[in-house]
This record gives sequence, C-alpha cells and structure tokens, in this order.
Amino acid sequence: MVTNNSTSKISRFHDTIFFILALGLFFYSSSRACLLSLTCDEASTYFSHLPNSIWSCFYSEFCWFDANNHLLNTFLMQISTSVFGVSEWTLRLPNLIGHIIYLIFSILLIRKNSKSLFLGIVGFCLLNLNPFLLEFFSLARGYGLGVGWMMMSIYFLFCWIGSKEFTLGIYCYVGAFFAVLSNFIFLNYWACLTAVLIFFILEKQIYEKNENRINSLFKSFGLPIFSSLGLFFLVKNPIQFLQSKGEFAFGTEKLSDSFVELVRVSLMSQGYFNPNTTAIFVFISLVLSGTSILFAIFYFLKQRDKLFSRIHFAGVSLMVLMILAMVVQFYLIDIKYLMGRKSIMLLPFFGLSTYLLLESIYRNKGKYKNWAVGLALLISVFSFNHIYRTFDLKETTEWSYDAYTKDMIHYLDGNLKENQEIELGVFWIYGPSSEFYQQYLSIKKIKKVNRLREEDFNEIETAELIYIRKDQMDIVRNKYILEKEFGSAGVLLKKKK
Repeated sequence: MVTNNSTSKISRFHDTIFFILALGLFFYSSSRACLLSLTCDEASTYFSHLPNSIWSCFYSEFCWFDANNHLLNTFLMQISTSVFGVSEWTLRLPNLIGHIIYLIFSILLIRKNSKSLFLGIVGFCLLNLNPFLLEFFSLARGYGLGVGWMMMSIYFLFCWIGSKEFTLGIYCYVGAFFAVLSNFIFLNYWACLTAVLIFFILEKQIYEKNENRINSLFKSFGLPIFSSLGLFFLVKNPIQFLQSKGEFAFGTEKLSDSFVELVRVSLMSQGYFNPNTTAIFVFISLVLSGTSILFAIFYFLKQRDKLFSRIHFAGVSLMVLMILAMVVQFYLIDIKYLMGRKSIMLLPFFGLSTYLLLESIYRNKGKYKNWAVGLALLISVFSFNHIYRTFDLKETTEWSYDAYTKDMIHYLDGNLKENQEIELGVFWIYGPSSEFYQQYLSIKKIKKVNRLREEDFNEIETAELIYIRKDQMDIVRNKYILEKEFGSAGVLLKKKK
C-alpha cells in the first residue's frame, strides 16, 4: 500500500507569495510579447501557415514544406487574430496561455510535494526562472505552449501515481497530447511518459493482490496503448512529410553538445566565472542531476510504499528516458541530438530533478535538513539574481538578429518623404519580419521588400535602401553608404548618388 507522505504544509500566506511571483513572471512575458520585434520564424508562420486549414494538415503535404507549422499553436493563432486582430500580442497570445498553464501546474506540483516554504520557493525558481525557457512564452512558436501542456501532464502523472485513478491518467495524456500537437519534439516526452506509466502499472500488478488481474490489466494498459495508437495515426503523415524534406536533420552529432548548449543559452552570456562559466555550471548541473538520480533509485527501492519516493523516481525516470530516447533516435533512425530550443523540453526536468533531490534530503536525512534548506536558499538567491541580470524587453536569444527590424521599419516610415516610394532590399533572414511590419503598419512608402542572399548583393539594381548585417557592409561598399546602425548587428544602407 502506498503511503501518502506528500501532504503540503504550505499556508495561504505562502500561496500569496507564489501568486505574486507568478503574476510578476506573467507580466514580464506579456510585456515581451507586446514589445519584441516579430522574428523571422514567427512572421514565416504568419505568412505561410495561418491562411491554411489546420484540419487538412493531418493528411495534406501542402502544409509541410517546412517545420514552422506547430499545429496547435498555428490553430490558436488563427483564432486569436480573427477575434482580436493582427498584432505581436495576438500572434503570441497562445504561448502566453501556455505560460499561464505552466505557472498553474508548476505551483500545484510544488504545493502538493513541498514540506517547507524554502523548498517550495526553490522549486518555483528551478521550474520557472530559467530565462531561456521564459523567452518562449513570449514568442509565436509552439515551444512555450508545448512546455505548458507538458507541465500539466507531469502534474497529473504524479497525482495518478498516488491513486491510479483512471481519470487522472486521462488528464495526464490530455496534457501530453496537446504538447505533441503544439510541437512534434514532445513526441519524445509522450513515448517516455508511456514507458513510465507502463512500469508503474506492471509494478502494481506484481506487488498488489488483485482477483480480477486480467480485467485490471486490460483497463490499465488500455489508456497508454490506445491513446498512443490514436496519436500515431494522427501525426504519422505530418512526420513523414517533414522527414522527407530533411527537417529532422538539424542538430548535433554529440549528446554532450546538446547538454552543454542548454546550459550555455540558459546562462544568457552572464560571465559569473569567466572564462569557465559554462563548464562550471555544466559540472554543477551534472552533479545535482546525477545525485538526484541516485537518491531516487535508492529511496524507491528502500521506501517503495512512500508516495514521494515514487514521485521522485518517476520524475528522474522521465528525464533519463528522454535522454536515452535521443540516443536511440540518433543510432537507429539517424535523427541528430536536439540543440537549443529543440531540446527545451529537458529544462523543466533538470530543474525538477534538483527540486526533488532537495525534498528527498529534507525528508529522509534528518540531520541534513538544514543543508537542504541552505542549498535551497543559495539556489533561490542565485535564480532571482540571474533573472534580474538577464531581464530584457528587446531581444530574444535565438532570433537576436531580428531585435531591431521593427525599429528599422519605423525609422523608414518616419524619415522618408511623404510622397516617396522606395524598394527596400533586406538580407533574407530579415525578410519575413520586414514584410510583416510593412503590411501590418500599412507603410505605403515602402512599395516592395526584396529578400536578398549574399550572392545577390553585387547585382542589386533597384533597391534604394538595403538592410543587412554589419559584417556584410564590405560586399556592397562600392554601391551603398551607411544610413543608420540598428543594434550591434543590423545596418541600413542607402544607394550612392
């Protein structure tokens, strides 16, 4: 029999603290959603996928000329823009909803398992204060929405482990289902979730007496098996279409590179221990995650009947299985290890594993309780300091080049003569965002936006102004002179007279 030793001791006062922290984070992500210049991939989704019927995308190859179509995100973008009109905020509204879902279920998870306010606070920090993860709740991509649904799924998985109620299992899979539809990278999570559920189902059948074992097995296995079959037939065609176009060929050849890159982007260029900042934090992360795995295995074997031991084991099992799944995909079906935003689903698990480790020490190592609280305070202080240092309402890490595209278009609108009409040439990565703002702001002074590649620069004839990277200026110095710099990368050039 499973003993419920996960009763929360968090008071209403502590709930108020969580509410204030969550409100602050949501205000931050909402501000970014309103203020950030639309990025290349967001604008590409707007032009290429919003006009299409989502329902046809389950069987038509027409929808899948690239991987920018994150189905549920695209569908919700269609709804938000049809109701509220087109703007940065409405295009990003689905991921703001994803942030609400993530905040709600991360806090519920902490409340359900925390025995101390300090551990609850560090749990909130570890799950919510990663600045790289936060970025995707402010962008019109499927990553933030998917992570939100995944957190809902994790929460109901932990609830299901304690009771094995069929309804909780359904809620768990609903979250996982919407995560996959938000972005197909979450298929990895779905597969690992199914493996964890099947393990606990088998474990129950082995250790608990049940006179109706056959009926119980059929009912228990029915949910993961039939839901997986349903999802398989739903996404089979889209996955094949994308694979045929090489959309799964991006990534790295080394698993270590994937992990190091996640740490690097999470640090957001903060040089705490330069020049070895990334290496030191990789080491710290490996020690904490590895120790959490060892604690989870030890206490699951020693205290199998205690609910928290089972939850800890389930949490780290999901993390380990998701990493192993990447290895299997690499060697069996030649899918490279995920990098950057494509491996973002691992970030909550690294935070979760550390939080569960501290809870485990606090619960099981009586004389080391104060150590757990002390480490929790240290991590919390660092997390708040780190989010303060990386506070940014202008740029986003993976599309930093587009940070000033909106400013460039506004500059042209304000500085071109009233009746002047020009052709604007832009380096291709600036093209989708430039076209979006030219249309969204109804700027008639720009009659055409031409997308250019470097090999086109010497053949430019009609563009009176061009917007390119600063390091490309030498290529066109004979034809163009500097008009204005935008940030550290983009430059607007005008044709020599």
